[in-house]
Amino acid sequence: MNEKLKTRIKELIENGARITEGDFERELYSMDMGGVPFAKRLFDTTPELVILPKSVDALKKIAKFANEEKVALFPRGSVSSGLGGVVPTVKGIVLDLSFMDKIVALNREQETLKVQTGVRWSEIDDFLKKEDLSVRAYPSSFFSTVGGWIATGGYGIGSYRFGHLKYQIESIEVMFPLGEVKSIHPEEEEFARFFGTEGQFGIILTATLTLRKKQNKPPPHLIYFESAEEAFEFITGMIKAGFMPNHIKYLDASHLEEANTFLGEDLFSVKDAVLVEFDEDEEETKFLYFAEGRGILAEDYLSNYIWHERLFPMKKRSRKPTPLACELVIPLENTVPYLNEVKRITERCGVDIQVESHIVGKEKALLMLTQMSDVRDSKAYLVHITLVPVLTQLGIKFGGVPYGIGIWNTPFIKEKCDKKTLKLYKAYKREVDPRNILNPHKFFSIKTKMVNILGILFKPLMFGLLIRLATLATPVFVKLISPKEEFKEESLLEKTVYACIKCGSCAATCPAYLVTNEELVTPKNKLYLAKKLLDGEEISKSDSDKVFLCTHCGMCREVCQNDLDLVAAWTELERMLEDRFGKPGEAIRDFVSTMESSEEYWRFVYAQKV
Repeated sequence: MNEKLKTRIKELIENGARITEGDFERELYSMDMGGVPFAKRLFDTTPELVILPKSVDALKKIAKFANEEKVALFPRGSVSSGLGGVVPTVKGIVLDLSFMDKIVALNREQETLKVQTGVRWSEIDDFLKKEDLSVRAYPSSFFSTVGGWIATGGYGIGSYRFGHLKYQIESIEVMFPLGEVKSIHPEEEEFARFFGTEGQFGIILTATLTLRKKQNKPPPHLIYFESAEEAFEFITGMIKAGFMPNHIKYLDASHLEEANTFLGEDLFSVKDAVLVEFDEDEEETKFLYFAEGRGILAEDYLSNYIWHERLFPMKKRSRKPTPLACELVIPLENTVPYLNEVKRITERCGVDIQVESHIVGKEKALLMLTQMSDVRDSKAYLVHITLVPVLTQLGIKFGGVPYGIGIWNTPFIKEKCDKKTLKLYKAYKREVDPRNILNPHKFFSIKTKMVNILGILFKPLMFGLLIRLATLATPVFVKLISPKEEFKEESLLEKTVYACIKCGSCAATCPAYLVTNEELVTPKNKLYLAKKLLDGEEISKSDSDKVFLCTHCGMCREVCQNDLDLVAAWTELERMLEDRFGKPGEAIRDFVSTMESSEEYWRFVYAQKV
């Protein structure tokens, strides 16, 4: 995109959007929460412009421009996935939908809520608290956006009782790549095409959610078992007995062992466990009778703690700071055989795996397998990352499908979608996006730089061969790679930089971000700047100045999945930047003045007090 085109798009949208074009700020939009070190070698991941539209009219103008000039568009929400679904693949424009976050209308009689899809689930929960209403199900990444969950998943907390998200939405409004806006309802064939297809067909503008009366629920229950086999036998028995809990979750023994480590006490039994939550006292009473003699009930305060932790699925207390995860939806009856095979492979590779599973229907389980690595130990990290597709391919043999596709699971698209569905999707893509401007070169097929030479590796046949080689070679490589020497003594800031998992929970509670809408002021992005600073890379004074736009309120630490001492990290980072660039007194004064005059900020402060 030449300067003439950039000038044209700026003039076209005028005050209808914010445009970001600083080098570091654009770099922040070149990644998601996944750490794939070779991504920049395969794709042009840094956008040429970042645009934050404020209205549908501005979006239409951008879409018209993009079609005329064949400029790629990459919509983006809160970025709580690591599969590359929001990562640019070619030079183009990232559409940050953060401003499209309004709660549009509540219908109390029909118990529905219309929202713009840039709104976060946590914000919906806060809004509904005073209405005695609640959503039916919600993602475990509670600070993700409505649009993000529609696009990438749809299963989460409450999915056992209420099913996939598409059954809990009354209608969606979509803007197609050609600029047409259309309202689509569940009875229409098009409706289901927007769930789990990761923004290939259009930008979802609004969703009307079906709600329910808030329940006075009985406490959740955690039940210990001696093995995964016993735990899943219990789950299957509970389903056959006709119980209808709100949610069922399986946790392996290592999960509870880590909880003990985090708490510094041996509170939990180090056993496999099942967590169950009901809506009604009567059904809970029957359940307790059913559970008697089948497992060991944990004390209520421990059950409540694990239930609270459902919203922090990436919390890890390990000496290795980088999580690598494999997510699959798999037939419930095949879950244990699959996990037994996983255990055999990971033991050969000398890798510890943690397992948790949300039971999302009478016959399906959503599995998340997590291993801990360290991105700084590049050789070991690359070996560990190869295990992710190996475990995904293994899950497919047991009847599973990848939960998300993005970029990195594209070789498995034929397993995710059957032949008929895939053919329909491709035809629909050609119809609604004839110039392929929306999220190109992912989901359906990969196209890399350098005349797509490396893209051949992502073809299913070639990728399958690589997986078979990795299955054989990974145990050998793990043994050959000697453990890296202990890293030098680290400052608190260095430890924090590498322990951050970039989940984005902090952005939802950061008052500085609320007021400025500047990506750089969010904690995860300040830590990314700190990493560049610690690595000796160049940073600009203007980027440095934005780090100081912070109240040190501590809200980021309150929601941090890894309980990082972020406020102390900000003090250390600001000291380093002040030594190099000086303290931006005028910028800080303007920030404080803007904050004090912001109605949104004072509503936020009041909400925290309540």
